[in-house]
Amino acid sequence: MTKLLETKVTEQLPELKSLLKEAKPYLKPRIRMLMALKKERRATRINIAKAAGASYSSILKWSELYEKGGLKALMQLQDKGHRRFLWPDKIRQDMEARLNSGDPTSYKELHKWLQKKHGLKVSLPTLYKYARKDFGEEIRELRLNQLPQIKESLAELKEAYKLALPRIKPRIQILIMVKERKINGIGDITRATGSSFMRIMNCLELYKKGGLSRVRQSQAGPFRTVIDEDTHNAIKKRLQSKPNEKLSDLHRWLQKNHLPKLQYVTLHSHLRKHFPGKSRAGKSKKRFY
Repeated sequence: MTKLLETKVTEQLPELKSLLKEAKPYLKPRIRMLMALKKERRATRINIAKAAGASYSSILKWSELYEKGGLKALMQLQDKGHRRFLWPDKIRQDMEARLNSGDPTSYKELHKWLQKKHGLKVSLPTLYKYARKDFGEEIRELRLNQLPQIKESLAELKEAYKLALPRIKPRIQILIMVKERKINGIGDITRATGSSFMRIMNCLELYKKGGLSRVRQSQAGPFRTVIDEDTHNAIKKRLQSKPNEKLSDLHRWLQKNHLPKLQYVTLHSHLRKHFPGKSRAGKSKKRFY
């Protein structure tokens, strides 16, 4: 059953909208959470997380902060002993000038420039995190410039979305939003799809390397065979024609016609996840993992 978030927000929407405009970038997801809670009477935790553009765990932590101390406690930055990264004055000035000129086309390019010119040893996620906090809206154009041109039409992308595996659908949704260009930044994609910034970047990097076909491929570890999109659709048709077929018979049929190295446990897990109640495995409560 989907869990509800029953936090009562005392502030009114106009007050929250005004606060959202004036707030620092790293506090805006918290205010968007309050606005979503104010709008929805029966707000689920997942929907609030998507609306705020934050993780599920952050929503739970922020709602608890708000319940205990109200808006004042929520807007305070919680420092639990981690030393905050500070830009040296010279680097800050150079970064501001570079960002205002619109010269860098990606965070990776900005990262390489900092390493080459200033010898700054900082990871790419740290660069993104603190550049977003310290420079706010100035980084927005940089994020938009990272988005590639999608070659496929909207009709082709929507058809691919219908046929894709559930775990691949968020990737196709990302491509659809990039194709439509009805966004102000990657934060809009995060809130709509529930994907993190790094997942969005990885998806777009996959598209740059191999197009839509590469994005639709599942990635497997060395000891696991992943059920791909074609096999998933074959299972779907097989279950429609033979809903009471034994799992062992289905497993042998798939090994013979689709995936020779498919493990019994992998098939069982896939059926329970994607076809609950439509097969003997889907009805079973037994777990092998």
